[in-house]
Amino acid sequence: MDLMTRAEFEKLVEDGDGTRVSLFAPTHRVGGAKEAGADRTRWKNLLTAVEGELEQEGLEADEVSSMMAPAWVLLDDAMAWSHMADGLAMFLEPGWSASYRVPLELPELGTVGSGYVLGPVLPLLADQNYVVLTLSQKNVRVLRGSRDLIGELDVPGVPGAFDEVYETSDQQSDSVPQTQATGASAGGSTVYHGTSSWDNEHKENVTEFFREVARGVENHLAGRSIPMILAGLPEWVAIYREINSYPHLLDGAIDRNPDDMSADDLREAAWDLVSERLDGERSRLLDRVHEQRARGTGAVGARDSATAAQEGRVDTLLLTQQAVYGRNGSTEVVRPLRDGDGERGLADAAARATLRNGGAVRILDELPEEAIVAAVLRY
Repeated sequence: MDLMTRAEFEKLVEDGDGTRVSLFAPTHRVGGAKEAGADRTRWKNLLTAVEGELEQEGLEADEVSSMMAPAWVLLDDAMAWSHMADGLAMFLEPGWSASYRVPLELPELGTVGSGYVLGPVLPLLADQNYVVLTLSQKNVRVLRGSRDLIGELDVPGVPGAFDEVYETSDQQSDSVPQTQATGASAGGSTVYHGTSSWDNEHKENVTEFFREVARGVENHLAGRSIPMILAGLPEWVAIYREINSYPHLLDGAIDRNPDDMSADDLREAAWDLVSERLDGERSRLLDRVHEQRARGTGAVGARDSATAAQEGRVDTLLLTQQAVYGRNGSTEVVRPLRDGDGERGLADAAARATLRNGGAVRILDELPEEAIVAAVLRY
């Protein structure tokens, strides 16, 4: 799966003057030619519908063709369709595009407007998801998950195994570390040859290995607030905590050898930790909304929340599922704020402005006064 870079994130949350297209579609994580073919057909139909909408917007045929070209290139990439996640999101504007395979069951939705629609992927930006980092000498994994889904991320710069950095003379084990550095060099990088002893030198080697892991993970998560959970034996978790600088590492950990755990095992264990955190946070946020409303300073409703977000006053934007585009189960091609459904367009604009101004977004089951949007304000 894919994780957007900080530059891409900033691109998605900014407002613009030109036309921007957001595309979302469900895909099959595991499937054969039949499933991949169905996904590609769905994508093709969505592209055709969106191009028709762009033409109605008054764009010339060559402008439409140029902007949508990356989406059609993706359609023809058979290899890409055989390596999908649970959903596919793509964002396009003249001269720029980005696509993401995500661990979310996305709707079949296309939008055309001056800003990107983020509603369907807001759980990825709203800390409803989490990252699991498995600490293992054999198989370091970075996974992104939710309550029901989890998948491995492609994270460049993170070594996948201890022997990519250290060369040892004996079989590695997470429970019995076996390396001692002597500092031989190969291929322009340092390779460490070791013996079967658990000593201070080996602990230093493991620490340096995890430092490389931490550097890659933290570079990839820079600027985000998604919670991260460590999975590993207690001694590995303790070492990593000493060198960690990512500010959203959870106190709880999955204290097991992750080599013995499937992705779904990790999902279940992680969700136990995350759900407890989210439940407490939801209660605190709703209490703050009620307190601010009692003082006459809170924002409840799409328009008031969007105004406050544009002014940079929103600390945390609260949305219900009703505020999110594409949740009605049918195919949609929409123009935010122009399709007679202003509340959802305002909600999406409020989310972009909140994230752009350093605020947070949360999705709750219900809000005061049956509103679909509310906000906890900074002032």
